[in-house]
Amino acid sequence: MSAFSSPASLLTVHASSTSIQVLSVLKIGAGLTAFFAPSLYASRAFGFSASKGPGGASAGISVGANTTRPGDEAEQSLAIRMFGARDIALGLLLRDSTAAVVTRALQVGVIADAFDLVAVTLGWVEGNLSPEVATAVGSVSAVVGAYQLWVLNRSVV
Repeated sequence: MSAFSSPASLLTVHASSTSIQVLSVLKIGAGLTAFFAPSLYASRAFGFSASKGPGGASAGISVGANTTRPGDEAEQSLAIRMFGARDIALGLLLRDSTAAVVTRALQVGVIADAFDLVAVTLGWVEGNLSPEVATAVGSVSAVVGAYQLWVLNRSVV
């Protein structure tokens, strides 16, 4: 039964191997944390910190009625929540009972992690990421992408 024809199948474990189950739980857990607690996730997982100005005030001051300074904590939270939503969706797809859906979810995960590596590289080259943060984010993307490739090459789906 496909996840698209029966949404309830997303909430049960149908993955055919322990490695897929582990990956699914990690993706869902990381995604939920990133979505509901983006600042905690950013500071604990990758070492990001909120920009603080003099006296500890947030550097994200208001520019207009509905805008903030680019790169402030609110924009960072949105980007982290978008990452979280992606990982929640991929983690849920990994729980599908259809081998083709699980295989496609793994393939999309590898592609997404490859793009994450490109984005980290561009951010570091442009000077928007410190070497420490670029290394942390890039390492996580590389390890998760490599793990997904390993699972795909084992052909246990």
